[in-house]
Amino acid sequence: MVGNGKMRTKRRAAAIALAALTSAAVALSACAGGGTPSPDADGRLPGIFSGGNFAFMMSYEASPDACRSVMSLIETPEGEKALYIDVSSGGTPYIAIDASSLLGVEVSRLRSMEAEIEVVNPGGEFYAVSGTIVAVSGEDGLHSNDPWSVYLPGKNPNTARAVLGGEKEFFVPGAYNMFILSKDVDNARAAGVPPSNLLIHDIRFYDGNGDNLAPDLSAGFDSPEGFGRPDRTNLMPVEGETALQGAAGESAGGWGQAVTIPASRNGGSFDAAVIAPGCVITVYYASDLPPELILQSWTEGAPESAGWAKVAPARVNGSGTAAQYTYEDMAAAFGGDFGLYLDQIFVGDTGAKLSVYSISTGTGMGGEAR
Repeated sequence: MVGNGKMRTKRRAAAIALAALTSAAVALSACAGGGTPSPDADGRLPGIFSGGNFAFMMSYEASPDACRSVMSLIETPEGEKALYIDVSSGGTPYIAIDASSLLGVEVSRLRSMEAEIEVVNPGGEFYAVSGTIVAVSGEDGLHSNDPWSVYLPGKNPNTARAVLGGEKEFFVPGAYNMFILSKDVDNARAAGVPPSNLLIHDIRFYDGNGDNLAPDLSAGFDSPEGFGRPDRTNLMPVEGETALQGAAGESAGGWGQAVTIPASRNGGSFDAAVIAPGCVITVYYASDLPPELILQSWTEGAPESAGWAKVAPARVNGSGTAAQYTYEDMAAAFGGDFGLYLDQIFVGDTGAKLSVYSISTGTGMGGEAR
């Protein structure tokens, strides 16, 4: 992510602070481990997943562009345990690591964290990825941002490192101290293939002298109330929610368009065929006013209403950060066959500055989200 991507990363970090390998791989559930480990004869600590526990990690899904990450423990061909993170639902994964629960009072000595990350694409090809580690630090929630990447197949896995760079960033015992790892760029998306999943082989913590700090391998995640949960109040449950590519942008207000996505019939990334009975489009955004969805056709034979069809949201969540648009409302506004006539979609503001973080399609299940 370059340019605007960096700004989106900073916005997501601020929002957070505020609130196939092998057929022999064995899936394991998160369960209690064996407490604080002892070093081996060489002074090296066992891997953080060696006790069979990863309950000290959580998928943070409250950010508007977050994906629903599914985590499971697998056994690698080398006989070691590693954490597999499936992000096939699309969007950005945010994986929180609870340093306070892992280190207890020793968290005050923590100065850096390292994670050994491998990229695993379902198609078997290698695609470069990069992201950010946000350290939410101390009593005031001050945070730092450290980039990480896996750019070359010959350096996969690669080590990601987060550094607490000064006293204001140091962790404070008794506070909610955590690292949040995100994957912001995935070249698989540009190639039009499923997104790359992540495999975390190990996580290690170091003091100011570079010595290992021993984590509690049986730790759980002690989170602030509501942490990691998206606001789905008032929203319709959606099955098979899939994020659209290139669906992020901003408008300055004045009924401008924040996002423009050409339909696939015009060489774009949006398949108009998904707008079928039951379809729900969800827009995740930040604005004082809900956005509008605009469907446009310039194809000969399209009804006049399809030239610039505005659709108001059918539902908006309680915090005003997600809006849903139903097939019935889209069909009534457009008035024609989407597959034959839809050339482009927009998300526009309704008079107030608008930031769109992501757009997804799926099948509405009816009723209210709980």
